[in-house]
Amino acid sequence: MIKYLSKVRHLAGKFKNFEVIRIPRTENAKADVLSKLTASGYTTLGSICMEFLKKSSIENEAVEVMQVEHESFWMDEIIEYLRSGKLPKAKKEARKVIQRATRFSLDGESLYKRSYTLPYLKCLRPSNAAYTLQETHEGGGKALAIKVLLRGLY
Repeated sequence: MIKYLSKVRHLAGKFKNFEVIRIPRTENAKADVLSKLTASGYTTLGSICMEFLKKSSIENEAVEVMQVEHESFWMDEIIEYLRSGKLPKAKKEARKVIQRATRFSLDGESLYKRSYTLPYLKCLRPSNAAYTLQETHEGGGKALAIKVLLRGLY
């Protein structure tokens, strides 16, 4: 664990702000299940698959990648408006953003589309959407739309 701690301290120095937050076990059920899974020795549990590494991941020096550019997407203007009330300078664009924003809700950093008959649907960026569709397809593509809706994604 000392090697992991030194690695974290090294990487933390590269950021302007760095914060570690302790999450109680009662609020982190997924991590609790994974810790019990590793202690039990099973290699699969439902949809969770484990891979045992031959050597420590701290020894595998991977290339460090830090995102420096943010992909611009249609959600950005709506998020900015809901968060701070900031609108585009063009009146026509500002009116569009206000009209569209009435159908959305912001929870922290996540944007959700409101619906009358369905649960709130989480809006995804293209990179996240591709991953989510890939994960959803792995279970079979027969009822893909229903699976995505049940996950609460838009």
